[in-house]
Amino acid sequence: MRQEIKDLELEQVTGGRYFINKDKKIVVFQNVAGVFQLKCKPSEAMDAMDELIGKYKTEAEYDQACVNLLQSKGWI
Repeated sequence: MRQEIKDLELEQVTGGRYFINKDKKIVVFQNVAGVFQLKCKPSEAMDAMDELIGKYKTEAEYDQACVNLLQSKGWI
């Protein structure tokens, strides 16, 4: 996963389990397979996902909740 993150030129965001490349507008998650293309501003996605921090017991649950949120908004 670390090599994939490096290859995709992604940055880890403090407090969350997602990695985002603002230039390429892609996001990946530690516990959800795949690279997701953002259809919104990266800052919008980050703000929405950051609202979910602390609401889930595990990182896997948080990651899946972020994917679900972004999909429900049509952002991925």
